[in-house]
Amino acid sequence: MILRESNIINCVVLFIVLSLFLYENGYSQNNLNVKASLNNLFRYGSGKEIVNGLENTKEYFENISDARLQVNDIVFGVRYEISKPIEYGVDFIGIKKRYIEYNGADVLNVRAGDFWEIIGRGLSMNTFEQRQLYYDTGIDGARIIFKKNIGGKNTVKIKSEILAGNIEYRDYLSPERIETYNVRDFNFEISPVKFLNIGTNYVYSTGSIPSGNVVTQIKAYIPEFFASVTLPGFQLYSSYAHKHTNTEANELYPFSLSADGDAYYGSLSFTKPGFGITFEYKNYRFDITTPDNQSTERPTKMLPFQNPPTAVKEHTTTLTSRTPHVTDFNDEVGGQIEIMWAPKKTFQGNLFFILNGSIASKHYSFTDIDTGSRVTFKADERKYNFIPSLKDAFSPFWEVSLEAEYYLSDKIFAKAGLFQQYGVLYNDIYANGSDKKRLLTIPLEMRYTFIKDYTLKFIFENQWAYYSLRIPENQNFTNQFAAISLSRSPDFSFTLSSEFTNDKSEPTGKNMWLEAELSYNLNQSNVVIVSYGSERGGLKCTSGICRYVNPFDGFRITIQSKF
Repeated sequence: MILRESNIINCVVLFIVLSLFLYENGYSQNNLNVKASLNNLFRYGSGKEIVNGLENTKEYFENISDARLQVNDIVFGVRYEISKPIEYGVDFIGIKKRYIEYNGADVLNVRAGDFWEIIGRGLSMNTFEQRQLYYDTGIDGARIIFKKNIGGKNTVKIKSEILAGNIEYRDYLSPERIETYNVRDFNFEISPVKFLNIGTNYVYSTGSIPSGNVVTQIKAYIPEFFASVTLPGFQLYSSYAHKHTNTEANELYPFSLSADGDAYYGSLSFTKPGFGITFEYKNYRFDITTPDNQSTERPTKMLPFQNPPTAVKEHTTTLTSRTPHVTDFNDEVGGQIEIMWAPKKTFQGNLFFILNGSIASKHYSFTDIDTGSRVTFKADERKYNFIPSLKDAFSPFWEVSLEAEYYLSDKIFAKAGLFQQYGVLYNDIYANGSDKKRLLTIPLEMRYTFIKDYTLKFIFENQWAYYSLRIPENQNFTNQFAAISLSRSPDFSFTLSSEFTNDKSEPTGKNMWLEAELSYNLNQSNVVIVSYGSERGGLKCTSGICRYVNPFDGFRITIQSKF
């Protein structure tokens, strides 16, 4: 193991030395253009973490180096990672990513190695990395992209893409559990006129999905069709994908399965000076099944390399971001509407409003049709299952929010909001055991630049919460978050934050969290971020991918460098 790691380090060093050598000698070569860069991310944390109500020592050490060498039209890239111990996931030391890419012509792009890709809005193909959530669906393989403009005045644009490779997906809830996929993808898009783009994508994949000690082999076929119209002040997008899955029989599934699912997503936007409105609609039916069959390990589920839009508001305030709606891509219908309005200059300043409303639910409710001791569910007929329902049996979610931003001058800025959320996680066996949550949140923010480049920022958030699955005296509680920061652009920022709760059922047993954070730019290429204190933890989501982050109390440092 030591020899292997030493060889890897030698390779990285050789890569850097070669880069510098070529870079220095590139000036003497009239036809040789060489560029080299290195991005490094160092993270260290030491303290205590609360897991399932128990306090444990927590320490992590991570260093991720991304090196890039470009020689004319050829790009070489490699990532060397030391994550031991890692903050989330499985320890790793070695080369994590590597690739070679040709990107010299406007017509052709070829890449071999590791890459991520999104087609359309991701209904059939959307791979990405989110390290904070230990989520990575990167492809190890090859990709060819062809682009061509045909004609002169009335140009027809064509794009075609072929990719193939392997995906190793680690469940972020259980990192030891690994799903593997071999994917093949073909994409074709054409823009016959300037305002119209039409495309299709086809994915074929084989996969191995573990469930306990049993691994199910699958074959998936996912065609997708999409189109967009872009006119001055008007944008329309529409996409439909169908997924067919075949599985091989095994001990867990004695009979081969043949399942079909589909999904539709559409968006419509209209903008003009001072006003904008956007509407999104989703109808995701990739794997509708009875409540007793729902599982993240089902072989007929939406596959991890698919990731459609969530069509719900992405929160930025601290307290609202901890209570997001977790989108169920296998069975969810709904959408959101957002209106932005900037009235004419008022009160010697500029005012800006954002109104958002979203709603989502499952497609069907279910009834136990077995008159005996067994439970046998059957979906209830619903004629208008393409629209969401607010009945409890459909596990509904809705949210309404209003935000206002006021720019009095270049020195004074204020922002206020009002968020109302309601959600139900329905219990199909015992209806009174359904989990109902209602939250009202008011965030406030003020910024004041009192001297050139020096800014004070104040944040205060108050949240009133109701959780039904608690004893009556603990159902209602409040959360408060407050922070003050001083910054000098672009050199540093210092923040003191605090959070309070009167929640008697708080799993950590605490009612207060305090933290200090300093961010300092050593220069344009190096940033150091240091924090000390306690973090409450909670649910974190990105692009529909959610995980629970455990409470942490201790020291953290992050150093970001670019060379």
